Amino acid sequence: MERWPRQVSRWLPQLTLAGAVLVLVAAGRPLRLVGNGENMVLFTWGGGVSPTPLQPGLHWVPPFVSRTVIFDVKTQALTWKDDDPNAYAPRLLALSQDGQQIAAEATLQFRIVDPPKVYTQLGENYLDRIAPIVRSVILNETSGFSAQALYSTERPLLQGQIRERVALLLKEYGIEVLDFLLRDVDFDPDFVAAIEAKTIAENQLAQKQFEIEQARQDARAIISQAEAEAGQLRAKAQALTQNPQYLEVVKAAVLGSRLETLITK
Repeated sequence: MERWPRQVSRWLPQLTLAGAVLVLVAAGRPLRLVGNGENMVLFTWGGGVSPTPLQPGLHWVPPFVSRTVIFDVKTQALTWKDDDPNAYAPRLLALSQDGQQIAAEATLQFRIVDPPKVYTQLGENYLDRIAPIVRSVILNETSGFSAQALYSTERPLLQGQIRERVALLLKEYGIEVLDFLLRDVDFDPDFVAAIEAKTIAENQLAQKQFEIEQARQDARAIISQAEAEAGQLRAKAQALTQNPQYLEVVKAAVLGSRLETLITK
């Protein structure tokens, strides 16, 4: 019985040290869980940022000398929209080539494909770095179009140019652009009224031109018919002049047997 207390007292310092080490290791959180649709960027003092992100699952990381950052690698959206708590900011304002102010809602759909590069070049708050890039591209590309062109037919062209330009820029930061949507584009009310009035006037002019052309075609048809009839009359007159018996042929064609009856009587 006396040996047991002596053994405990002999091993107590080692047990205390081991317990302290376990507590310190646990405090350093060496086990990290990466969820589905996430990647983890690992930074270690002396080693820097690992170029290979940690995939979903449980991972051991060096305690106290490392830092980890979770990145969402699913499809994300960066939206400019009024009165939307989930939007990054209100709708964007831009100027057209002719100085008209245009307000539009916009959404960038993207995916992080290289989390270490995003962490190194953009940081954890990467949205605040992406947003100015997208906004600058929208302003620059919009300035290359007239307001009337954007109001009528060229809005899809602008949307495509913005998407291509943003995709090229964000690719350098490890971000893949999936789509860019430009919608609910508003113009100055006076400009819209002027465009609509111009459109109505152009439609009315086109209708008048169509009616005039239709009248010309009808007149040409009447003239052609009259000329054809006149030609037939001239041919008949010429036939009578050159061959008096032609009249008898015409009579026979019109009266047939009745002409013979009349003649015999």
